[in-house]
Amino acid sequence: MVQTGKITALYCRFSADDMRGESDSIAHQKAILTDYANNHGLTNQRYYVDDGVSGTTFERDGFKAMLRDIENGIVGTVVVKDMSRFGRNYLMVGQYLELVFPEYGVRFIAISDNVDSAEGMSDMIPFSNIMNEWYARDISRKERAVIQNRGNNGGRTTNLAVYGYRKDPNDKTKWLVDETAAIIVKRIFDMYVNGTGILEISRVLTAEKIPRPTAHMKFKTGVRCDDFEEYFWHPSSVRNILRRQEYCGDTVNFRTTRLSYKSHKIVWNPKEKLKIFENTHEAIISREVYERAQEMLGEPRKVPRTGERALYYDYLYCEECKHTMRIRNRAANADQKSYFCTLAHKKRGACDLHNIAEVVLNDYVMEQINKLLIFAKSDRDGFEKMLKDKCDGSILAETGTTEARIEQIKARLSEIDVYVQGLFESKIRGEIDGDMFCTFSEKYRTEKSELNTELEKLFLTLQNIKKKTSKSAVLGTSVNKYDTISEVTSEVLRDFIEHIEVGEYTGERKFRKKVRKIRIFFIGIGEVHFD
Repeated sequence: MVQTGKITALYCRFSADDMRGESDSIAHQKAILTDYANNHGLTNQRYYVDDGVSGTTFERDGFKAMLRDIENGIVGTVVVKDMSRFGRNYLMVGQYLELVFPEYGVRFIAISDNVDSAEGMSDMIPFSNIMNEWYARDISRKERAVIQNRGNNGGRTTNLAVYGYRKDPNDKTKWLVDETAAIIVKRIFDMYVNGTGILEISRVLTAEKIPRPTAHMKFKTGVRCDDFEEYFWHPSSVRNILRRQEYCGDTVNFRTTRLSYKSHKIVWNPKEKLKIFENTHEAIISREVYERAQEMLGEPRKVPRTGERALYYDYLYCEECKHTMRIRNRAANADQKSYFCTLAHKKRGACDLHNIAEVVLNDYVMEQINKLLIFAKSDRDGFEKMLKDKCDGSILAETGTTEARIEQIKARLSEIDVYVQGLFESKIRGEIDGDMFCTFSEKYRTEKSELNTELEKLFLTLQNIKKKTSKSAVLGTSVNKYDTISEVTSEVLRDFIEHIEVGEYTGERKFRKKVRKIRIFFIGIGEVHFD
């Protein structure tokens, strides 16, 4: 065939799934393609290279550049070492060879497979393409099996250490704390559990020009990017850090997966598919702080219009209707700040208008916390026993009820399977007609779906119960942290208080003012009555 003067595209591709020795390296492919082109009068040669890209996808920079030149009409011939270098997706390969290339008048040559479209395409080419795809599928299956086995046995399934850690140079499977990044991780958690929102945290880090995680990683290899890319913290980056259980010292495997060896789209796995191995490396934050952050992340938090969060925001509830109480006035004078029941405010008559001044709350909360501190420090054994009794008692009762219901549902699901099998056999024997079979089977299908939904919620409840066991430890740590409380701050509330309920007037008066009932629920132990 006469050379047209158009470009001769010499296409090379190599990736880990093709690693069969030096014969498939980019340098070797270039040598083969150049030699072939020179010996066959193919001039105006240009290389298009994809190094480290799988053949199962055609989203490759080198290939797309070649395709643009083909569509622009400047490529006359495409030469590859063999069909597998071109691609391992037989449907896409067939589409390019049979539709796209002929439409643009492009000649296609695969040297090792003796394919030359100028001499006609062999009927065996589709089978060759299928074999190439099967090879990719087999490699993918083997790699998945290795990763699955490693992940199930406690090995890490990720090649990169998360922000805050670095790989041990002497053992790449181990993580060491990256002190520079760890300081930022600790700061993010500390700011968040003390009431600073995710958006505000990202603004602070950006304003202080703290390198974001990807920029921090590049700095260690000497790579720089523009100032905006280096220092701009997106709120999602902060949220991702707060969600990372690895900072407690745990290995978390199988966070993501891919739909198939052909699709490179990443899909996030549900929690039940995660494999978690605790205490595999040095922790950056305590488990108690992490659990508190997760609780806060799970709570819907309405951002105040002023951008300032009230002291008792998301701690205060109406005892009667259990709705949240919000601050009424943000005046400069603290005496004028008060909280009200949101349901009573929205719908007249739905709930009595419970309201309470912030200064009153501060006095009572400070008084109760100091009583707890006095009790804990004067009678440590009694305090430890109270922690254990209150925590163990409520958890055992809740666990027993939840597990009993789970067993009931499992038994009922087994019954339904038996009934449906019986229905099917009765239909086969002609004992019931098709309409009756459909009616009963649909009824059982609906019941089974509802029970499975309830079962998922119960398993989630069990997980939450497990988390409660660590809350008493939070309170024990807080008691050791303080001698006395002289001011109620967001940090004090975080360390001691689960939530507070405000109720009716008690009939008492203090400083000529009526006194409302206030119930304080401490972290992990609930309400405590001091003599």
